[in-house]
Amino acid sequence: MNIAFDPSPFINNARLIESTEEVANFFKRASNEDVIAVDIESAAFYKYYSKVNLIQIATRKEAAIIDPQVISDFTPFQEFASKNKCMWLFHGGDFDISMLAKNLQIFIPRMFDTKKAAELIGIKELGLRALTEKYLGFTLDKHLQRCDWSKRPLTKAMIEYGLLDAVCLIPVYDCLLQEVCELDRLEWVMEECDFIAKQAREAHTQEPDPYAFHIKGSSYLSLRSLAVLREVWTLREEIASELDRAPFMLLSNQALLEIARICPRSLAGLNTIKGMNHEFLSKYGTEIQKAIREGLNAELVDLEKPVQYHSREELLNAWEGELAKAIKEVRDKIAVKENIPPSVLAPSHALYSLAKARPQTLGELVQSEILHEWQARLLANEIIPLLEQEPPKLSKRARRRGRPNRRRYL
Repeated sequence: MNIAFDPSPFINNARLIESTEEVANFFKRASNEDVIAVDIESAAFYKYYSKVNLIQIATRKEAAIIDPQVISDFTPFQEFASKNKCMWLFHGGDFDISMLAKNLQIFIPRMFDTKKAAELIGIKELGLRALTEKYLGFTLDKHLQRCDWSKRPLTKAMIEYGLLDAVCLIPVYDCLLQEVCELDRLEWVMEECDFIAKQAREAHTQEPDPYAFHIKGSSYLSLRSLAVLREVWTLREEIASELDRAPFMLLSNQALLEIARICPRSLAGLNTIKGMNHEFLSKYGTEIQKAIREGLNAELVDLEKPVQYHSREELLNAWEGELAKAIKEVRDKIAVKENIPPSVLAPSHALYSLAKARPQTLGELVQSEILHEWQARLLANEIIPLLEQEPPKLSKRARRRGRPNRRRYL
C-alpha cells in the first residue's frame, strides 16, 4: 500500500507549546482522536544525564512541538495518557516511552510501534526513513540526528526535523496496519507492543556497574595500570556529572588508556598524552595528578571482573545442548516460512531456557513466560514433541566417579 501524503500543512501550521495551559488545550482538541503520534529528542550524546529535551506530537489534524525545558507541570499530558483510549504511535519506541515515564511520569498504556510491526511482516529496512520512502514516496532528512537538542532557541530546521518524524508516523501506521491485518498478525504486533509498554512502566533504576571503568582496550593493562584507570575514570565521571557533559567530550577513552598505561607524574607528561583535551587539563590537571597517585598507591584488589564462565550454553548438559539445537532448527524453519527474523520468533536465550525447563504443553509453555504467547502458539506444535522427550538414564557403570567432596560443574 502506498499513499500520497504531504506533510507541509502540518509543518507550516505547527504550534510551539511552552506552557502547561497550552498542553491542556492541545489534548482537549485531541480528545476524540483515534491515534496520536509521538517522537522525542534527547541531547544524551552531549549530556551526562539523559532527559527528554523535546517532544514532537501529531494527530490526524495538527502537529505540535512541546518544550519540556520550559514546562514544569505535565499533569494534563499525564492525565490524558492514563484516561484516553487512543492508540499512541512510536517508531522504535522502547527508548521514547521509557524516557517519558522516567523523566516526566507520563505512562503510555497502549502503543503501536511501527518498527516492530515492520519487523513482524518481514520488512528488512526498519528505519523510519526507509518506511517513509516505501509507503509515502519521500525521504526524511536525518542530518540533524546528532543535533544538541538542549540548545535554545530552536531553529526552524530543528523544528521541521523534529516534527516530520511524528507527522509521518500516522500515514506509515495506516499502511502498516493494513498489511499487518492482511497477514493476520495484529495480535502478534500488539502483544509485542504491550510488552514494550509494560517494561517502561515497570522499569527500575539499575545498579551502577562497579567495573564500568573496564573500557575497550583496558584488558591489555596491568593491574597497576587498571588501578590508575579506575581513579582517573572516576574523576572524569564526577566532573562530567557536575557539569552535565558527556564524559568522552571532556576526556576521551583513548586518553584515559594512555594515562593509565604511562602514568605521567607531571603536567608536562600529561600534556604529551595523545588525544588530551588541553582545556580540561588546564582546569583539572591537579586533580588528574592526584588520581594517578591514588591509583599508583591503591591496593590491587577488585580490579578484574569476576570470571563469568557459565554461559547459558555451559549451564546445559550434553543432552540439553542437543535439545536446544533441535529447537533452534525448528525455530529457523518456521521463521523462514513466516518471513520473520529467527531472533524475533525466539531469541537464543529462550532456546536454552526451553531446553532447561522443558514445558510440555501449550499451557505450560505460555505460563513459563520464556516466549510471548504468539511465539509459543506458533512454535508449540513442533517443539512440544521435542520437549516431551526424556533424557537418557546413565547406568551405574557408565557414570564417572568424581573425587570425594569435589564439586563438578556441567
